[in-house]
Amino acid sequence: MIVKDSYSYIRIGLNIRLLRNVTEKSKKHLAKVSLDSLVEDLKVGDFQVTLAAMESTKFDKMLSALDALESDETHLGAVLAGMIRDELSVIENVIFPESTIKRIYILPSRRFNSEALLNSPQNLFKDGTFKKLNAIAQQDISSACRCILFGEATAAAFHILRATEDVLKSYYLHHKKQRRLAKPMWGSMLNELKSKTKNKPPATLLTSLDLIRTAYRNPTQHPEATYEIDSAQDLIGVCIDAIGKMASEL
Repeated sequence: MIVKDSYSYIRIGLNIRLLRNVTEKSKKHLAKVSLDSLVEDLKVGDFQVTLAAMESTKFDKMLSALDALESDETHLGAVLAGMIRDELSVIENVIFPESTIKRIYILPSRRFNSEALLNSPQNLFKDGTFKKLNAIAQQDISSACRCILFGEATAAAFHILRATEDVLKSYYLHHKKQRRLAKPMWGSMLNELKSKTKNKPPATLLTSLDLIRTAYRNPTQHPEATYEIDSAQDLIGVCIDAIGKMASEL
């Protein structure tokens, strides 16, 4: 996924409008800066057809005449100003149809901060928590957050449950130093943690993890299981709380 600043599209229109209205009294610096900004924004916006139109002989001739002006403060003069207006008229006629195939998708507001969901999932946790997690848990949390933002509720549930189970395994290995399970599974790990007599994990955490297992994780294993965005956000909140509590001991 490529994230682009939508204001660059506005700048494209502003620079085209400015260049289409230059006069003989306009200065080289104004035209040069506007053209450079226009080209850069067209690249950012991936306007390949419009950029190709800028490779014409007449456009190159106009650029050469502009570069040949003595200084940034030199006036364009009537001839060059006319050339710029003519070439930008051509560019404007190209960019209009090309822009019709561009799409801007608006991300809806969720219960969680959109910037955190998209780029900074670590900000959903207490400072230092996220970096304690294994790479797979970090990746699954990041994926779950993006899925919430993009409205892929069922995918978000799968990812956050995978992340929670991975952190639970680390938590189990942290507490269980001997006679560990050969194949640690969610339910069996919880049973062993509940049976500890010394340094037993908090009962509220174990209850929360058991609730996640029975109410979310087990039902989610069925192919027909689906989530609505609200229920997925409920799950994200519960799992973030459990992951944070487990990570505080790691």
